[in-house]
Amino acid sequence: MVIGSLTTIVLDCQRAAPLARFWAEALGWQVRPYDEEEVARLAERGHTPETDPTVAVDAPDGSLTLFCVEVPEPRRGKNRMHLDIEVASAERFERLLALGASVVARHPEWTVMADPEGNDFCVFGAGRP
Repeated sequence: MVIGSLTTIVLDCQRAAPLARFWAEALGWQVRPYDEEEVARLAERGHTPETDPTVAVDAPDGSLTLFCVEVPEPRRGKNRMHLDIEVASAERFERLLALGASVVARHPEWTVMADPEGNDFCVFGAGRP
């Protein structure tokens, strides 16, 4: 019996727009475009797309959204949940580094990395050094 289905992963952060751009590029997804209505809604709250405190990054098929949500408190300790991604080439692994990711630890089967805000994620695949 299915109780529910996963539609969104929420990632707490300090600055939503830049982190959303990182994850969009890293996953090959797209930051959800802003239409005129959304830009007006943000303006009413004193924000622009660049200062939006809640930015959606959508999978190409629309099946899943990664939502970057600004929170006031800093990250404390190890993530209780993290993303695993697979890379197909060393160039793609290097691209993660160029985008602002860093290597936290190397293991025989995976590499622990951190996104630009320090959120851990694991990288698997043939492209992992």
